[in-house]
Amino acid sequence: MQSNYRRVKKFLIQLSILAVIAVGIIIGVHTAMSKAVSPWCWIALAFFFMLNLLVRFLAETSLKGSQKSFVTFVYGSTGLRFLFSIFFIAIYLIINDVMDKMVVGTFLFLYLLFTSFELYHLVAKLRTEK
Repeated sequence: MQSNYRRVKKFLIQLSILAVIAVGIIIGVHTAMSKAVSPWCWIALAFFFMLNLLVRFLAETSLKGSQKSFVTFVYGSTGLRFLFSIFFIAIYLIINDVMDKMVVGTFLFLYLLFTSFELYHLVAKLRTEK
C-alpha cells in the first residue's frame, strides 16, 4: 500500500513540474512575441493537467485486469484525449469570433507535451508490471 502511495505522489510531483515548465515556456514565448497570455491558454493547461490525472487513476484500475485490457485502455485514452481536444477547439471557435493563432499553437504544444508525458508513464508502468 505504501509503495502505491509513493508512486502516486511521484506522479503528481512530476506532473506538477511538467505543468510549471509548460507555464514558463508559455509565458516566455508570449513575452518574446509581445503578446498577452490569453485565458484560454490557462484553461487548456488546466484541461490537460486534469485529463492526465484522470487517465492515470483510470490506468491504475485497468491494470488490475489483464494486460490486454490495459493496452486497450491506452489506445482508448489516446483516442478520447484526441476527441476531447477537438471538442475544446470547437468550443473555443464557437465562443470566439476571431481565432488567435497563439492560443491554437499553445494548445497544440500542450497536447503534444502532455500526451507524450502520459504515454511515457503508461509505458513505464507497463514495463514495471511485467
